[in-house]
Amino acid sequence: MPEADSTVPFDFSSYGSEIADLAARGLNDAAGAEGVRAAMARVTGRAEEVQTSRLSTNEHLIACGPGCADCCRVNVTVLLPEAIAIAAYLEEIGAGDEINAMKIRVADTAARVRWMEDDERIRAGVACPFLDGRGWCAIYPVRPLTCRALSSTDPEQCRRALAAHGSDEEETIVVNIFQKFLMEGTFRALATAMERAGLDTTGRELCRSVTRCLLDPRLAHDFLAGKRIKFPES
Repeated sequence: MPEADSTVPFDFSSYGSEIADLAARGLNDAAGAEGVRAAMARVTGRAEEVQTSRLSTNEHLIACGPGCADCCRVNVTVLLPEAIAIAAYLEEIGAGDEINAMKIRVADTAARVRWMEDDERIRAGVACPFLDGRGWCAIYPVRPLTCRALSSTDPEQCRRALAAHGSDEEETIVVNIFQKFLMEGTFRALATAMERAGLDTTGRELCRSVTRCLLDPRLAHDFLAGKRIKFPES
């Protein structure tokens, strides 16, 4: 694929339509959790392809990297196809002690952050349960679009901003705007495709959603059948 000219304004509207069509075709063809995961892989793959073609590391610095998990203490909203894809990925990579421990952490975190706002969670230091012992994302290939939208151009400034979040000295994290708009636009386009197909478009907290998917192997089939997925109130 030829490198895109980063000086040409990006057409987010056309991109959104492309992603909505791509997601709609993928979800229409999906027959279960693995089908949903494959559909999401095509959507996120296209988003990453566009990002790579548009961003020059010299002009649009992204300082985030493996082990930089300072922002992994905020609440993350996902759509059900994202949660289904993550659950399917966890089932695929095995049932060893580390993965089983992670599944328990995910359920525990879901309960702990249920009523927490971002400020409370940051102050409490509740980290994402998908981080491994090195502080790396264990679900990186299937990470949510909301996570993909987060970036920092200055790690120290990012840490200061998170530490001051919710205080009188709060400051804004300096992010890569194109990446943010691209991934947020991808999220909206996915939701548009789901709405057109009559699927449940409710956005829900990451850990709670993945736990629900892990506990109910039929959830992907019910979702694709157009059923509204119910979550326990407690």
